[in-house]
Amino acid sequence: MITEVSPVRPNARLSLIVWLLPSSRFKVWALRRLGNCIGRNATLAPNLVLNCGRFELGDDVFINQLNVFRNLAGVRMGDKAIIGSMNQITASPDYQRFSRYVGLLLIEKLGAITNRHYIDCSGQVIIKQYAAIGGVKGIFQSHEIDLAEDKTTVGRVILDEYSISTTAVLMLRDSRLPARSVLAAGALMAKQRDGSELPVSQLYAGIPAKPVAPVGGFAWWQRQDHVTAVTPFNDEVFKSC
Repeated sequence: MITEVSPVRPNARLSLIVWLLPSSRFKVWALRRLGNCIGRNATLAPNLVLNCGRFELGDDVFINQLNVFRNLAGVRMGDKAIIGSMNQITASPDYQRFSRYVGLLLIEKLGAITNRHYIDCSGQVIIKQYAAIGGVKGIFQSHEIDLAEDKTTVGRVILDEYSISTTAVLMLRDSRLPARSVLAAGALMAKQRDGSELPVSQLYAGIPAKPVAPVGGFAWWQRQDHVTAVTPFNDEVFKSC
């Protein structure tokens, strides 16, 4: 159950300054004093935070540097959740006049966002536990224009448990990547118009994305840390033209 976002926001100017500081115990203390809820052992690199609501962060959360957070009503991250670098995470504040449930980014335990993505949280973007926005240059858009009615609408973009999107994907309003599934590079995930549920544990590919093959048995699903380690590899392929 998602609770409503608090209408009380940290001081915007002080938040801007504090979020630009390097990660430190002082920074965590200052963010808490401003009204944010920060767990233990959080690593919070310098980021640009503009006119945002409360950050509610669990233990061992990691937010890398050079992200832009703008006009979000709230950011919630579970234990060991991670946000990489150079992401643009924004919301249109107009919708927040009508609901305390929109403008929200929610990343559950061990959920992840990698680097260089655009994430529109005008409605809600939800990354469930152990799921990830992977690769680079993905677009996640929770609002869109209704041409027939001449109005804009908001919804949700959801990545279910243990799912992962890859490079250059597009997920539109009210789209949902099923649990333990993979969204292939360059795919477009749209809302199911007939209201049906998509099958879990599938590779989704194409425009629009469709299930093309079952997937399973990934060690990544059993990970216990938010960092995937670099391991030794055979470099013979790099030695010839």
